[in-house]
Amino acid sequence: MKALLRALVALSLAALTLLLLDLNNRKTDAAASKPRIAVFKMASRELLDETERGIIDALRNGGYIDGQTCSLKFYCAEGDMPTANMIAQSIVSERFDMVLTISTPALQTMANANREGSVMHVFSAVTDPYASGVGITGSAPDQHPPHLVGIGTFQPVEAAIEIAKQMNPQLKTLGTVWCPGEVCSEACLRLARAKCGELGIELREASVENSTQVLEAAMSLTSQGVDALWLGGDNVVEVGFDQLVAAASRAEIPLFTNNPGKVYGNTLFGLGAEYYRVGQTAGGLAVDVLNGKPTDSIGVENVVPRLLKLNPDALEHINAHWDISEFR
Repeated sequence: MKALLRALVALSLAALTLLLLDLNNRKTDAAASKPRIAVFKMASRELLDETERGIIDALRNGGYIDGQTCSLKFYCAEGDMPTANMIAQSIVSERFDMVLTISTPALQTMANANREGSVMHVFSAVTDPYASGVGITGSAPDQHPPHLVGIGTFQPVEAAIEIAKQMNPQLKTLGTVWCPGEVCSEACLRLARAKCGELGIELREASVENSTQVLEAAMSLTSQGVDALWLGGDNVVEVGFDQLVAAASRAEIPLFTNNPGKVYGNTLFGLGAEYYRVGQTAGGLAVDVLNGKPTDSIGVENVVPRLLKLNPDALEHINAHWDISEFR
């Protein structure tokens, strides 16, 4: 009888052990089934922050909620390239299921670390993905690596210059500060050169290597008597945007930009994309891929939901006549 009792106890213990192991395995399987998603932006700036916010909301609306149906981890390089490289390597080594990058430098850094395609990569807030050097040769579904999809957002450079000319038909010289190391800046500059030539505007350029040089470069342009300053898509110069504003203020000329989120001081207007909606589009694309949509059916589109912001107060600090009434 005692032997039978011992056998029953042993069987019960064994059954309990198996049950606990099974429960643990189920928990492990459940955790493993939740996709691990990294969100990597180059810096904390309004444009990139708004894109990130749109991405998060789109993921949530698509059923991917941090801590419930997925695991989200956020990275920011704060404009530092060595930090960006370390982040990209970490995302690859930790074997995330997906990474969403925000900005051209984040796309390039991540793509370089992820050449083998071990992590699915969705990019956004990129001016010209075809010129970014990451293997995207066009907009068709077969013109990008299978692990790399996303959207371009080419700033409306030509439209901004046209608006400036309409506001001041006497606009003859335009100054711009740009960083030659920025692919997006160079892409914007090519369009600006052509549009200025078409409208009879002389475009004067000053190049910088880092954001600390922006004020000196901008003042070199204002000392030449330019009628206005313009900033296209340039991550380096944008960090020093206050220096551009200061130079424009001292010269009593307007500044206009392709970033609607930067409209203050002598900045007369900003024409660009509404980046929250850009983020929503990128997040929606990520949801599609997570749900199994084949990447060879996805093209790389240009998504630019336009937004114009005016700053009438700037007119009080400008020594020439600029008429913004048509755009209010």
